[in-house]
Amino acid sequence: MRDNRRPVRRVMITAAGTVTAQSLVKALREDGRAEFVAAGDMSALNATRAFVDAFALLPAAGNDDFARACFEAARRFEIDLLVPLIVESEFLPLDAARALFDSIGCRLALPPREIVLRTGDKLEFAAFLREIGVAGPQTQAYSPSIAIERFPVYLKPRRGSGSVGTARIESLHSLHEAARGRNDLIVQEAIDGTEFTVDCFAAAPGRVVAAVPRERIAIKAGVSVKGRTHRNPAIETIARSVVERSGLTGPANVQGMLRAGGFQIIEMNPRFSGTLALTTAAGINFASLLVDLIEGGPIPDLLGRHEDGLTMMRYWSEVFEDASGAIRSGTPLDARERDEAGLPPKLEAERGAHERVVEPLGAPVAQKTV
Repeated sequence: MRDNRRPVRRVMITAAGTVTAQSLVKALREDGRAEFVAAGDMSALNATRAFVDAFALLPAAGNDDFARACFEAARRFEIDLLVPLIVESEFLPLDAARALFDSIGCRLALPPREIVLRTGDKLEFAAFLREIGVAGPQTQAYSPSIAIERFPVYLKPRRGSGSVGTARIESLHSLHEAARGRNDLIVQEAIDGTEFTVDCFAAAPGRVVAAVPRERIAIKAGVSVKGRTHRNPAIETIARSVVERSGLTGPANVQGMLRAGGFQIIEMNPRFSGTLALTTAAGINFASLLVDLIEGGPIPDLLGRHEDGLTMMRYWSEVFEDASGAIRSGTPLDARERDEAGLPPKLEAERGAHERVVEPLGAPVAQKTV
């Protein structure tokens, strides 16, 4: 058995085809302690393969062999730390296989099963918010006899993340039509406001050391493609409270809406976010915090220390693989220095057929305390 107290020098990330995986690879490279970074995915056709030291082809997370395949890859690559990214499909199979990974000294960046179940169930999470006294949208199970006080509402799968299977509903007739033939659904109040994700990191249950609010200016396929960091004690305090009361240790992202009546929480995901790159650029490297946590080192309090008003705009880039399997990057775009004023206080709203856009703030977010 390898020593599971050794430093974290060899890391493997699942779901390599996601932007979250790419952001985490960048953060690990910036931290510098991981000498070897591997990735795994159910498809070899993804760009992340070009930026890691090794790649493992894995079965789909719903496959009975998923956890075993991750274990075999971790053993082959002599991995110190495995970081899964897909809560709803990867976390529970890996949780059930903890003993396997312990046998080779591979640590799992994985929350306890009860936290995965509570945060992944929208009805359970809504009940948790009521229990701790944090505001959130009204949420109830769908049934043919459901009574709705006000439209619009959202019809969502009870379990799952992102916007998959979600529909905005404007009438009772449309609700029943959208729910026809589907099971285990919830109906959630549609609340207006400015959408935020707060990247949080808990160094121990009840101790959050970082909370970075990000305004989601433009969103595609559930991922922020334009965003901006803010310092806002009200948002940070509420998100921090939710994570601390959950008992989580490690990374989480908390999503909510800032409205005239305050900040309302919609969901919490006990994992790294898809826009981790913006939080890293704002001065808080969650990969560094994770390595510190796993190694048992001191973790400083970084609350309120992120850069305020840092705007991210994502763009396309390419990786090419020739017939022999050789991989190369496309021509890089280097940012040009310009003698221009910075961005205006807000970005103009952008609209497109394939882009769900959240209106940016019309004025700076008021600095409030709660």
